[in-house]
Amino acid sequence: LILAQVTADVADSAILSTGTVAGVILLMLISINTVRQKDLVKGAARGFVTWIPLMVVVVWVYGIMGLTGYQLNSQTVTIGALTLGLGVDYAVHLTTRLEEEVEHAPDANPVEWSTKSVATTGRAMFGAALTTAGGFSVLNFSSLVPLQLFGQVFVVAIILALISSLFVLPAMYTPFLKQDAEKYLAARGTTESE
Repeated sequence: LILAQVTADVADSAILSTGTVAGVILLMLISINTVRQKDLVKGAARGFVTWIPLMVVVVWVYGIMGLTGYQLNSQTVTIGALTLGLGVDYAVHLTTRLEEEVEHAPDANPVEWSTKSVATTGRAMFGAALTTAGGFSVLNFSSLVPLQLFGQVFVVAIILALISSLFVLPAMYTPFLKQDAEKYLAARGTTESE
């Protein structure tokens, strides 16, 4: 009975902490994009679309934990929140780079924007993910099983956050990039006609 109560409390804590972090991150993404776009509706849309791949990673991580039989404990309960914290960094870097690529070459296509972004910023993100995963993989040498599990799950979370940022996010963000390209091309046409 005590173990069941502790397990329920840990699960509730995981939901609460992950939900709180997800909400704060969503508000921050909306705020950042609203300032950059100078429009609340456009900023909210971009912020929300940037946020979705982050939530996908959390679902993947908890799903893998469930499928492989990992139990939520006082260490692994923070995985969702930490995954969001790490993933948002990748998402902001990549969306900013995608927008820069559109600004530099508005007449290119989404494949070219994504390819150049992943080849530059994506490589740096890969290096960061690799070093972070390497650092957390050291926890596998711990004599405490919960710390070993935390290290294993966090390494998976880091890899999934990187995959989501490099593959899911550009696909979802493409409509905004096309809007930006049209705006830049229209501005270029106006400047050329003057």
